[in-house]
Amino acid sequence: MTRMVHRGRTAYGSPRRARRGGGWWWVLAAALALAAAPALARAASAPAAAPSPERIRAALEHHVFHTPAGDTFTAASMSGQVVVLHLWATWCAPCRRELPRLDELDREIEKRGGRVLAVSIDLDARNVERFARQQRLHLPLAVDGPDGLARELDVPAIPYTMVLNRSGEVVSQIPGSGEAMLDATAATARRLIAEKPMAARTDSEEAR
Repeated sequence: MTRMVHRGRTAYGSPRRARRGGGWWWVLAAALALAAAPALARAASAPAAAPSPERIRAALEHHVFHTPAGDTFTAASMSGQVVVLHLWATWCAPCRRELPRLDELDREIEKRGGRVLAVSIDLDARNVERFARQQRLHLPLAVDGPDGLARELDVPAIPYTMVLNRSGEVVSQIPGSGEAMLDATAATARRLIAEKPMAARTDSEEAR
């Protein structure tokens, strides 16, 4: 998993002068620092909050994706399908390892009403094209840049995977990489595809 770092400013304060007989100040400061250390450690190790499903859906309603060839499309063009939306980059080693597996999942679910959309945060579309050609990827690709959807949603790291049902609702968010991520993504996509669309349900089923 590759963390996304957003630069910011941090201000540090320090006593400008020590008054005579002020040794007690340093003892007190040291005691307070020791007392606060466990809380600070917990805050530093706590995972960043995932974007809410409502925030993701609102972002997708207006976001425009660009293909490596320069064409544009929106999430609405995939309406009615189960969509695995995967944020990645060519310079992310775990992403490079897992894209072929996600491509296999896309081939599996394409004819059953699902797609895997791989959204790269690369700045240069040529890198994405080159990687896709080398790996013979079949899944739909988008080149979104570092200031695209990943930045808007403030995802904590890449790869980052979201699974949307046929209505465009976010059913799951799967941060990170590895076999567990791939297995969870595939299982969720298959489960949603197996569910009947609302329009296909009979009146008797709706009445239950």
